[in-house]
Amino acid sequence: MSVKRVDLILFPVVLLIGILFGSMQVASMPGVPSHGRYHPSDMDDLQEQLLGHSVLPKPYAAASDHPAWLTICALYQTASSATGLRGIKLWNSMTPVMLGLNLCLFLGLARQLRFNRLQALALTGLFLSTGATITWSVVLETHVLAPTSLLLPALILTNRRITSRLWARPTPAALAIYGVAIALAASITITNIMLAFLAVLPVNFVRYPRPVRLVNRTVRRLPTLVTAFLIGIGLLAFVHLTGWYLIQDREMRQFLELIVRGAGDVTLLFQDIPGCWWDSILSLAWIAPPMNAYEGSPEALDLLALEHRWSTAPAYLSGLLVLLLTICSFRVVTARTMFIPAFVVFGVALHSIYGLGESFLFTANYTWASVLAVGLLGRAVMPRQLGWIAFSFALIMLVVNLMIWQHGLDWITENNHLLPPAP
Repeated sequence: MSVKRVDLILFPVVLLIGILFGSMQVASMPGVPSHGRYHPSDMDDLQEQLLGHSVLPKPYAAASDHPAWLTICALYQTASSATGLRGIKLWNSMTPVMLGLNLCLFLGLARQLRFNRLQALALTGLFLSTGATITWSVVLETHVLAPTSLLLPALILTNRRITSRLWARPTPAALAIYGVAIALAASITITNIMLAFLAVLPVNFVRYPRPVRLVNRTVRRLPTLVTAFLIGIGLLAFVHLTGWYLIQDREMRQFLELIVRGAGDVTLLFQDIPGCWWDSILSLAWIAPPMNAYEGSPEALDLLALEHRWSTAPAYLSGLLVLLLTICSFRVVTARTMFIPAFVVFGVALHSIYGLGESFLFTANYTWASVLAVGLLGRAVMPRQLGWIAFSFALIMLVVNLMIWQHGLDWITENNHLLPPAP
C-alpha cells in the first residue's frame, strides 16, 4: 500500500487525537472496578495476573485461551520495574497510546480498502464513537488489545500482493506472512483465529452457492491453510512458553495445569450460561448498555446476563441493525474483503453458544469489522453521502456512549464497586 503525503500528515494527527481522548478517559476512571461491576469484566483476576500476584487466580481466568496474555504480563512487570510506574500506572499510560495506534491502523485499513480520505476519516470517527471503543479502550481488560491484534492481520490479508500469492501458488514468504497473520489474530483471543481462516476460505459461496465449486476451491486451498496454520500455532506456542518462563515459575506441573484449565473449563464455561441465544447481537452493539443493568451476583461469581428492559433496548437494537447491515454487505463486497463481514457474522454465531447475556464484553473484537462492513455497504449504495452521514452518526453516538459510560462510572463510584489500590 503506497501512502500519500497527505495521509502521512493525517496519521500523526489521528494518533494524537486517540492519545488525548484516551488520556481524558483514563483521568475520569475512579480506579479498577471490582469483579462483574464494569459490565461482566473480571478485572480483579486480570490485575493479579498483570502485577504478577497469581498466574491463574481462578479456573476461568485468562490463560491459554489468550495465548499472548502471560507474555504481556511478564513484560509489563519488567517494564513497570524499569520505569518506576508501579501498579497499573504504566497500563494507564499505555492504553491511550494503544487507542491512538488502533485508530491509525483502522484509518490505514480503510484507505487500503479504497475508501477516499473523507470516508476513511468519517469511518475512523465512527469507530471511535462506538460503545465498544469508548467502553473497552482504556480499562484493565484483555479486550483492550483485541483491536490491535485483529487490525494488523486484516491489513496483511487485504494486501493485494499477499492475497494474490496465497490464492494462486503460495511462496514460502507468503506462507510465512500468512502464518504471522494467524498468530496475530489468535494472540489475544484464540477464537479470533477465524479471521485469518475466513480470508483464505471461499467465503463468497454465500453470494454464489455452488457446492461443487466450493469443495474444489476449499480442497485446493487446504494445503496453504494447514501449512500457515502450523506456522501460526508454532509462533503462538513459542509466545506462550516465553511468557511462562519470564514469570519464572519452575514447576512444569503448574504450566500443564494452566494449559488444561486455562483453555477453559468446558463444564464451567458452557454450563448454565444465563441469557438467550439472540443476546449474542450484543457483541455487535454500537450503543453500550448501562453497567448497572445486569442480572446475577458478582459476589457469588455468577455469570451475568443483561436485563431485558427499556434502558437496554438501544444496545439490542443497535446490534440487530448492525447485523442486518453486515449481512446486506455480502452483496457488494469483493471476494478479497468478504472475510471482514464474515468475521462479524462468525462473532454472532459464536456468542449465541458462549457469552449470551455477557456478549457485550466481546464487542471490541468485532466492532472494527462491523464499521468497515457497514462502510463498504454505504460506499456501494450512497458513495457521495457516506462521509457526512458517518460523521453525523459518529457525533451522535459519541455523545450518547460517553453519557452512558460516565453514568456507569458514577454508579460504580457511588456504590464503591472498586478494587483496593494496587501496591
